[in-house]
Amino acid sequence: MKLQNLSRVLLSVLILGTAAYTQQAKAKSTSTQKFFEVDKNIEDLRKELANLRQKIRELEVRTSVPEIRKEINKLVQAPEISHEIVLKNGTVVKGKIIHEDLDKIIVQTIIGQLTISKNEVKLSREAEKPRAKCILDGPVIPKVFEDKITYSGRIKNDGLRRADFPMIRFQLFDEGTRMIATDSVVVAGNFHMFVTGVQTDATIEPGQSFPFECTISIPTNAKISYYIPQLSWDEFE
Repeated sequence: MKLQNLSRVLLSVLILGTAAYTQQAKAKSTSTQKFFEVDKNIEDLRKELANLRQKIRELEVRTSVPEIRKEINKLVQAPEISHEIVLKNGTVVKGKIIHEDLDKIIVQTIIGQLTISKNEVKLSREAEKPRAKCILDGPVIPKVFEDKITYSGRIKNDGLRRADFPMIRFQLFDEGTRMIATDSVVVAGNFHMFVTGVQTDATIEPGQSFPFECTISIPTNAKISYYIPQLSWDEFE
């Protein structure tokens, strides 16, 4: 009887152990399956986070201080400066004359309209419009190869307004002043969008300086005696 009871106990323990092992295996399998699902979800979250960071960087670029200033400049239209009025006390008033009679002159300036008595005016003249002025900023460094020459240096806008599409052209001559070769390159600078919607990265604001590199192919056995650099640019808007 005792032996039968012991057998029953051992059988019960065996059955319970088997059930517990099966349940544990199922739990482990479920846990493993969930583990891989979680890994997959984490990878998706990482991709979404990377995309979000990229969008944030693009937003920061668009809302940077220079871009905000450009947007403000578009909203606040500065008056045209077409006249200079020199007063007898030495003051120079710059703006646009919008009305004039025998007694007074009304000038639209960046701070508003000014009414000036003609008794105070020494002279009135047309104002010089601000211009861009591109110059070489430092020496030009040539690198001579068998079939080409590479010129590198910097170009600076020493003027008072933006230079659009600044370009430098090199003309190469021999001892007899005969031109051997010529080529040019547009200098990459700031990004700018014109009112027409045209976009470019070739503009230089006043005071800025950007590097350039121009490579010119030369004929075989050509002897270059000297070169002449020529700068040009446009002024739009």
